[in-house]
Amino acid sequence: MTGKTDGRACAWLLALLALAAAGAPAYGEAPDGAGAGAPQRSIASAQEFLRQVLPGNRYVSTFMAGLLEKARREGLRGSFEPLPVIVDANPVAECRSMLLADIEGTDFVVRDRATGDGAVSNLADLVNDGLVGSPDGFDFGSIRALHRAGPRVHLRFAGEQLDAVVHMEGEEIAGRVYEAFDYLRRRCDAAAATGF
Repeated sequence: MTGKTDGRACAWLLALLALAAAGAPAYGEAPDGAGAGAPQRSIASAQEFLRQVLPGNRYVSTFMAGLLEKARREGLRGSFEPLPVIVDANPVAECRSMLLADIEGTDFVVRDRATGDGAVSNLADLVNDGLVGSPDGFDFGSIRALHRAGPRVHLRFAGEQLDAVVHMEGEEIAGRVYEAFDYLRRRCDAAAATGF
C-alpha cells in the first residue's frame, strides 16, 4: 500500500469519526434516529398501519353522532350499547380506505332525562343494514378537522357538522392513530398542491 492511499483512508476515517461525533446519522440510518432500515412514512404505510390496528376497536360514525345529537335536542339522553366494533379498515386505493363497523349487536338506547324512562332499538334494524360506514371507503383528504381526546380520535369529514369518533384501547395507540390520520389528511388533500 502506498503512502498516498494510506493518507486517503486515514482522511476518510477521520471524516467519518467527525460526523459520528457531531451526531450525524450513519450511512443507512434513518434521519430521525430510528436506526438502519427503519421504514419511512408513506401514504401506503399509514394506510397499512390503520388496517392493522383499527379492527377490533370501537367506532361511532357521523350518522350515529347525528342520532345522538337529535336525541339531545329533544331533551333525551342517547347512547349506543355496546359501541360498534370496527371490522374493516382495508385500503381500497391510494388515499382511500374502508372504515366499517358491525352494528348487528348494537342497541340505540334513548332515555328521558327527567323520568329515566327509555326505549331500546337495535341499530341494524333502524338503518336496515348490519354495518355503518361507506361501502366505497372514504378519502383521507376529506378530513377537515381532526383531534384527539384521551383514547378517542375525532374526525370531521367535509360537509359534516358532527364528528365521527374512533375509540381506541388506550391513549398511546390513539396517539399513533391520530398521527396516521393526520399524515394521510395532509398528504391526500388535493388542495395541498396549491401551496396553501
